[in-house]
Amino acid sequence: MKEKWIAHYTLIELWIGILLWGVVAEIVLLAVFDRRLYRSLGLLLGLIGAALMAAHMERTIARALGGGEAGAEKTMRLGYLLRYFAAALVMTGAAVSGAADPITVFAGLMTLKLSAYIAPYTHRISEAVCGKEVFFREMVSPEEQDRMMGKQGAAEPEVLPESAEQ
Repeated sequence: MKEKWIAHYTLIELWIGILLWGVVAEIVLLAVFDRRLYRSLGLLLGLIGAALMAAHMERTIARALGGGEAGAEKTMRLGYLLRYFAAALVMTGAAVSGAADPITVFAGLMTLKLSAYIAPYTHRISEAVCGKEVFFREMVSPEEQDRMMGKQGAAEPEVLPESAEQ
């Protein structure tokens, strides 16, 4: 479980944020507005959409990093357009069918943005579950860790290419 969490920790942290904002939004909906089922269904559709958009974003970024520079830009742009049109389709479907409130669908979709803003706090949850040292090891090479922790002597001088020595 820990390995999967670490491999996809950014996505999981976004999902945690989406869930937290969804709970807050649901409490507000239940306390303030009428037609609770109609609005709650819209919020639920938006939350599911936000979670799926976050997963798609992670896959798109991974594919873009695996391709060349020109391919990366095209992949990111195509992924963005696909998510944009999917969100518009869900909101339009809710509005046309009348089964859910399109405004709360939009609010649910916006929890993805809000969860990105609270990412530093959800990262603390991840660190509590997996341990801070695990994230440190995953992000920094062992040689760099040793250098940062002062386990090696003085920094080794840079070796210049032979052409630069002359």
